[in-house]
Amino acid sequence: MKVPKQLPGMIAVMLISISITAYTLSRFSLLIQSLLAIPYDWKLEAGIVIGQLAFQFPFLLKKKWQEWLEYYFNMLLVSLLGSILLWPIIIVNKYYAASHLVNIIYFFTVVTILFFEHRRRVEKLKLPTYLCYTWVLYRMLLLPFIIN
Repeated sequence: MKVPKQLPGMIAVMLISISITAYTLSRFSLLIQSLLAIPYDWKLEAGIVIGQLAFQFPFLLKKKWQEWLEYYFNMLLVSLLGSILLWPIIIVNKYYAASHLVNIIYFFTVVTILFFEHRRRVEKLKLPTYLCYTWVLYRMLLLPFIIN
């Protein structure tokens, strides 16, 4: 098994992406906390992100480890993009309390952008498109436990 030279850098970027995503989503959750069934913090979101990696692993079993590493790397970069896209609404809410509806519409707009970016990257990596749907399925399976 040949280890790529960029592996340490990829792992570092992946860990940073998980950390920033977990922190950002925990900050966003404060904007809609009254709609959530559970207290949502960065540790919970980090666990959810890591759980997503584990959830998608069976769908990648027949791929070479370099392919699933490349997929996880790209998926976590998409999550990082989502975090960056959420910061404008977090900052707006610091100075002006937007309604739950505005915050949720903004959030689902970001999710839509992420879905299409995820799909673009999956196609570029020549991986099966159903990986895009397993990403959504995982989050949908968790939603009943998170939302009131």
